[in-house]
Amino acid sequence: MSSRVVTLRSKRRISISAAGDPLARRVILLLHPTPGAGPFDPAPDITSRWGVHLLTADRPGYGATPQLSDGESHTVQHRADDLADFLRQSKEIARTSGGMAFDSVGLVGWGTGGTLALSLAARHPQLVDRVAVVNTTSPTGFTLLPGPEVSVPYTRSSLFIDDNEPALAARAGLGHRIDRMLGEASLQGSAGVDGDRRMLADPSWAEQLDRITADVRLIYGDDDRTSSIADGHWYRRRIRRSRTVRVPGEGALTIAARWARILGHVAPDHGGLGGPASPG
Repeated sequence: MSSRVVTLRSKRRISISAAGDPLARRVILLLHPTPGAGPFDPAPDITSRWGVHLLTADRPGYGATPQLSDGESHTVQHRADDLADFLRQSKEIARTSGGMAFDSVGLVGWGTGGTLALSLAARHPQLVDRVAVVNTTSPTGFTLLPGPEVSVPYTRSSLFIDDNEPALAARAGLGHRIDRMLGEASLQGSAGVDGDRRMLADPSWAEQLDRITADVRLIYGDDDRTSSIADGHWYRRRIRRSRTVRVPGEGALTIAARWARILGHVAPDHGGLGGPASPG
């Protein structure tokens, strides 16, 4: 995976990491939970042959993305607009440099990242055609963010990941990738989590959910401790093209356990290649 810092038109900077196939026409933007930062691929063996370019973006205070100053706005809407700015810049660079052009993108939001995915889809529908959110609570339910007693550096318990999560045994290297993501989230101390608390304190972003035109899947593991299928039903009542998906036997790492099906939704037909890019 590679990482770079991009300067937005607003002059703010945002850290971007990439995986998958850099020449793929299908771009998928994966948005981290709280806490989370840096490169993260739920299942590289699947991503590498799916025909997608997988990107992750660090929120302010995480990884290499600078913290916001006291006077800067920090709402879900502002962070969604930052992501839209990055995507538009990327499209323009690809167009003018002869790179691999892309049109709409697919979004995957894990936990807190789901709020950003939905806000981005609502505010910039021309950029997004498919969305999958995983274990994302409704706007009034963000009560299980890491509390003040959770210290930096963050550990798996900060994401309510139990040692007996089925995906840890089923996905080779997943624990290491989770630990790396949490390490990146810890680089600026608690700044990222503090920023997420501030961001989520304003639930007004959800008033725009009816603007979403993308095809949305709302995915919930039965054993997740931060959310439930009831949260998915809350979103489904407000998003026209949406379906809830209940995943029995999975918890905090539902995103890894169901990564192939998630990619099947946000990047159907293997990103337009018509099949796996390599055997397996």
